[in-house]
Amino acid sequence: METPDQVRIAALVDGRLLVVEQYHYLVGPLWQLPGGAVDPDDEDPQAAARRELAEETGYRGGAWTSQGTLFPLPGATPARVHLWRAEHLNSGAAALEPSEADLRVHHVSLADAVRETLDGRVRCAPSAALILAVAASHGQR
Repeated sequence: METPDQVRIAALVDGRLLVVEQYHYLVGPLWQLPGGAVDPDDEDPQAAARRELAEETGYRGGAWTSQGTLFPLPGATPARVHLWRAEHLNSGAAALEPSEADLRVHHVSLADAVRETLDGRVRCAPSAALILAVAASHGQR
């Protein structure tokens, strides 16, 4: 299956994690971390992550750290999901695409994000992995 690489961002704002809620026609309503596709022609993963975070939440700038990559469907595609952590961000206006008109941004404590992940509300696998990794680095489980 041909599909572009993706990005997911664990954006921490005032000690809270930005989680987006959106309806996806294949799976229904979903909580996940901000993110989207990397332009396969000429975009690097960090540029894609910065662009997606700004578009979906309005947050920009800050300090960015790579949290690695995942292969979400290694038997079906070589596409990767690049994971990022962003902190010390500046707020601004979101620039949602028409297909994101229903997107809502939640500011969730890291402990609540972990609980929502373990309870199955966060069903996006790369988002769940990144939430748990960030929580572990903060000494939370």
